[in-house]
Amino acid sequence: MVTIAGALIVLVSGNFQYSFGVFIKPLIAEFGWSRAAVSLSATLRSIMTGVGGPFAGMLSDRYGHKIPILAGVLMVSTGYLLASRVTSVWQLYLACGLLIGTGVSALLIPIMSTAAKWFGRKSALTNGIILSGFSFAQVVVPPAATYIMLQSGWRTAFVALGLTTLVVGLIGSRFIKAPPQTADPRRVEPQKAMSPLTSQPSPAQRSYSLMEALRTPTLWVFLLIQFIVAACFQMVAIHVVPAATDVGITAEAAAFILTLTGITNTSGRLVLTGLANRVGNKVVLTACLITQALTLFLLARANNLTSYYVLAVVLGLAYGGVTPIVFTILGSSYGTKAVGSFLGIANFFYTMGGATGPYVGGRIFDIFGDYYAAFSFAGIALTVTLILYLLVMRLEARR
Repeated sequence: MVTIAGALIVLVSGNFQYSFGVFIKPLIAEFGWSRAAVSLSATLRSIMTGVGGPFAGMLSDRYGHKIPILAGVLMVSTGYLLASRVTSVWQLYLACGLLIGTGVSALLIPIMSTAAKWFGRKSALTNGIILSGFSFAQVVVPPAATYIMLQSGWRTAFVALGLTTLVVGLIGSRFIKAPPQTADPRRVEPQKAMSPLTSQPSPAQRSYSLMEALRTPTLWVFLLIQFIVAACFQMVAIHVVPAATDVGITAEAAAFILTLTGITNTSGRLVLTGLANRVGNKVVLTACLITQALTLFLLARANNLTSYYVLAVVLGLAYGGVTPIVFTILGSSYGTKAVGSFLGIANFFYTMGGATGPYVGGRIFDIFGDYYAAFSFAGIALTVTLILYLLVMRLEARR
C-alpha cells in the first residue's frame, strides 16, 4: 500500500510540470502576459522543488515522514486553489512557483525514503512505481485539465487540480507508514551499510551521516549521474519538436514524439526497475546509461519521422530506469540513518540538471545553428559520466 499510495500522491501533486502547458495560452489571453513571464512560474517550481529536497530529507530523517508529507499536500493544493484566483503575475509565481514547488519537494523525498526503509536493496521496482506517478500524469492530466477548461474555464481547472490533490493526498498519506522497526526515527538502530556498488558489507558496518557520505567519491558520481541524465533528457524534451520540424516533419507528427517518450518513460520505470531486482541495480543502470548515450548520438543525425519515433521510445525507456535505481542504491548503500537527506540532495541535483539542460541546448543551437551539436554534446556528457561511473565501480569492486 505504501507504493500505490505514494504513486497516487505523486500523480496528483506532481503533475504541474506536465499540466501547466495547457494553461499558458488561456492565461496570456486573459492578462496579456508574455510567454516568458508565464513560463517563469514553471522554472520557479523546478528550482523550489530542487532546493527544498535536501531540507525535506533532513526533516523526515529527524521527525519522520508524516508531517512533511501532509505539509506538502497542503502546500500543493493551496497553490492550485490560489492559482485559480490570480490577477497579477507575481501571484502566479507565488502560487505555482513557490507553493507548489516547495510542496512537491516536501512530500516526495519522505515518500521515497520511507519506501527505502521498507524494501532496501529491493526497492528499485517500488521507486519506479512511485516515480511513475510523474510520467503517468503526463498522459492523463493535460487532456483532463483541457476538458475542464473547455467546459468551465481555466480557473475551474485549477480548482479541480487543487481539490483532487487535497483529497487524494490526505487519504493516501494515511497509507504511508514506516516499517515497525523505524516507526520512530529517533530510535532507529544503525543498520549495516552496503558498499554502494558491490552489494557487500562496508568496512564500517554502520549507517552513514550525510557529511560522511559526501566524503565518498561514489556519492558524487551518483549525484553527477542525476544531474547529467536529467539535463540531457530535458534538453531533448524541450528541443526535440523544433529539431524534428527543422528537418521537415509536421508539427502534429513531431508533437507525438513527446507522447511516445512519456509513455515509454512510465514503462521504463516499471519494467527496468523490476529487472533490476532480478539481475542487479548496477547492471541495469549501466545498460541505461549506455543506451541513452548511443540514442543521443543517433538523435543528432535523425532526419525522418520513423527515426525520431524509434529513438523517442528507446530514450524514454532508458531514462525511466535511472532515477529509481539511483534512489535505490543510495537508499541501501549508506544505511537508513540519513536516507532522506541522501535522496533529497540527489533530487536537488536532478532538478538542477533538468533546469540547466534546455538552456544549454538552446545556447548551443544559437552558436552552431542546428541541433546536431546540442544532441552530440549531450551524448558526450553522458559518455563521460558513464566512464566515471564504471571507474568508480571498478575501484569499489577491488576493495
